[in-house]
Amino acid sequence: MVKKAVLLPGVGYNCDKPLLYYSGKVLTSQCFEVIKINYDLPQLDIKNHHELRMKLFEEAYRQSREELSNTRLNEADELIFVGKSIGCYVACLLHQRQYTHSRLVLLTPLIETFDLSPDGALVISGLEDPWADAKAIKKRAKDNNNQMIFLHGNHSLEVRGDYQGNLRRVGEVLDALTLFV
Repeated sequence: MVKKAVLLPGVGYNCDKPLLYYSGKVLTSQCFEVIKINYDLPQLDIKNHHELRMKLFEEAYRQSREELSNTRLNEADELIFVGKSIGCYVACLLHQRQYTHSRLVLLTPLIETFDLSPDGALVISGLEDPWADAKAIKKRAKDNNNQMIFLHGNHSLEVRGDYQGNLRRVGEVLDALTLFV
């Protein structure tokens, strides 16, 4: 059985940061071949600019497709995309456009992710995320039959000064990922 997982980072949050790094470790322990995507994206102020965000999403998708072109993902019996922030949107595009047999793990997704109607995904978001309204994310995720987990924390699921709690939250994400796999 061929099992592959793709880690799709956010802007300024690469695959060596805790949520994606340890997600990769969990997936490797479950016999997945883990593929890490690295974008080369322009530095744009996308927080309050929907049009710029959409351009960045499409560019990240284009670069991801290019990096994945020789990975034979369609041959995988089991395929999981793990996205973080804009990587969630990219994961959904890859799922919709090429890899419909894949499953999705969406870590701190932006609201636009739910425009792509990800069905049956594991969605983990921060209650104090300045990039995403937790109430809106809850509603949109629920509409798409997703498994949802909301933790205290910002866009990295961290609370300033709460190092023990931050480590526990990473553990909770990994536990949820293990159950999802």
